[in-house]
Amino acid sequence: MIPPARRPRPGLFLTWLRFLVVLTLITGGLRLVSDAVMTPEGLWPTAWWWGLRFDLAISALLAGLTTLVLWPASRLLKRLPRRGWLVPAGVILLFAQLGDWLYWQETGRHVGYEAAELANSAGSLGGMLIAHWPYLLGIFILLVAIARVPVAEARLRVRFAPELAMLAVIIATVPIVRGGVSGVPQSPDDALRLGNPEAATAALNGAYAALHGLQRGQKYALEPVPLGWMRDDEARSRVDRLYPDAALANGEPRRMNVAFVLLESWASVFMAPLDDGRPVTPRFDALAERSLHSKDLIAGGRRTTEGMFSLFCSYQNPPGQTIAQTDLARHDYDCLPERLAKAGWQTAFFQGSHENTSGTGAFAQALGFRESLGKEDIEQRQWPENYWGVYDRDLYRFVLERMGDMREPMLVGINTNTTHDTQVPSGMTPLIDSDSRAAGIRNTLHMADEAVGDFVEAIESRDWQHPWLIVLVSDHTSRVEGSILERSRLPFLLYAPGIVEPGRPSRTGHQRDIAPTLADLLDLPLPGAMGHSLLDPAAPQLAEYHQAGTLGWVMDDHAVEFSLLDPSRQRCFGWQPPSAPGPEQPCDERARQGVKDAYALTQHAQRHLFDGTTEALARQARHLDTRRSLASGTSP
Repeated sequence: MIPPARRPRPGLFLTWLRFLVVLTLITGGLRLVSDAVMTPEGLWPTAWWWGLRFDLAISALLAGLTTLVLWPASRLLKRLPRRGWLVPAGVILLFAQLGDWLYWQETGRHVGYEAAELANSAGSLGGMLIAHWPYLLGIFILLVAIARVPVAEARLRVRFAPELAMLAVIIATVPIVRGGVSGVPQSPDDALRLGNPEAATAALNGAYAALHGLQRGQKYALEPVPLGWMRDDEARSRVDRLYPDAALANGEPRRMNVAFVLLESWASVFMAPLDDGRPVTPRFDALAERSLHSKDLIAGGRRTTEGMFSLFCSYQNPPGQTIAQTDLARHDYDCLPERLAKAGWQTAFFQGSHENTSGTGAFAQALGFRESLGKEDIEQRQWPENYWGVYDRDLYRFVLERMGDMREPMLVGINTNTTHDTQVPSGMTPLIDSDSRAAGIRNTLHMADEAVGDFVEAIESRDWQHPWLIVLVSDHTSRVEGSILERSRLPFLLYAPGIVEPGRPSRTGHQRDIAPTLADLLDLPLPGAMGHSLLDPAAPQLAEYHQAGTLGWVMDDHAVEFSLLDPSRQRCFGWQPPSAPGPEQPCDERARQGVKDAYALTQHAQRHLFDGTTEALARQARHLDTRRSLASGTSP
């Protein structure tokens, strides 16, 4: 008997390409259907084109995995089935899209880390799918069609053709899935670059979001901290007292340029003069004498994105966490950059490190910066890179060049990088001739100080159409060995000669107070801000800090720290800025009332944060009408 002829081996690269086209067409068709409901009018073209990157990524990934399975099968099986190989990928794609679509209908957002919890609610999920049997019928019909897609036949008959083709598949798949051949891999958070929560939701591919959330799992899941120690009515009453009723400004905002420099990891404790009297930050100190300034601004977090949320959006972070690269980042926030962008300011955010390290670039654009640039955009450099990116002198030079091409008024955000590391480049004379860690911290701080001083002078040396508001403020501290309060003290100055009187704020400020202060100067209302303008001497002091489950509350002459899980566990310290925090002391009735105020504020702030209603917290406490507040001035 003549044995049956062995079928030709499949052409793996051509098969991958065929599968990619089929899955992309299916994904595109699903987008056309879903976008008719999900995409707001006027945003459809932008969201559709932006979303193609996610459509291609999920299609390339599933096509690549299918081809990877096909490769050993083509080597081991004498008679390889020509059809049906794409069905598993079709099942994953279609059911992920359906699950995300149903989730969006319920919540108004895509599936994220919740995808990792599907196994815990398989029964409920199955019941929900059965209730939507028409969708299941449509999926079945599509799967029948997908099953008819054949593999492509190999055109080359060389010995290692399958392996060479598989290598080509990998080389083609990886850049499509990661969003490019270099830089930080893309993620669902890149949809935030659109700067509009509705457009970002419409642009994001549901299956991509679901599978990305599944692989991230619980690691990136944000859960609200249990806060049930205080009755809701008492908490609301206390929050109301923290936000006195105030009228909002109306009319056009004042046209002024704004430079917002986030001094990476600057800590006030390291800015003290050396034992021999030499200053560590002489340029900052000299500028502070002509500015509204403080070295006791309280930090709202421990990471750059946490500091950005406090500074630009004037809101409380989840205790000990950031909303960047989480589903909370897709909520709509009333942030100063977005307000200014909509009022006609050109906005751009610059970083000395990679543009999207830890999602910072995408997060900046979600907050209202229309452009985000990083070290990969900086071609001219005087110094080699440190471990994180370019030194500040090269960063500021690049920023000044770009500012020359920007229209006024402008908002420029800068996240510096010299102090992200502790190494001084060769050729630079250090302040302290030592290899110790403490010397490295102060040497890079001294180097960064000189660069920022030159940057401010460069701005002042040019002719501008509008005056400048220059903010120098640390995003967070780093490497501080001391109390939680000591690790929460930040340097800050607001430099605007002839506009802002030099001096210290009348109270201990918080990062959340900076945006309302600038909004006050710009006649731009921020009714949803949790902070208060530092120019208002009558405003209450709201300065809390957090670390590892402990919340601190700074009052006039002392600070109290307590456990969020058990607020009866309290510690008190003396507080007489600008000196360092004092020794521990007994807690009195004022401290106990401070604990209740801090807990009440956090309880309500976190509830609104996870509900996606952050603007309502301060507006309700100030008894402002929602529609009137949002319509005030040139705000959206």
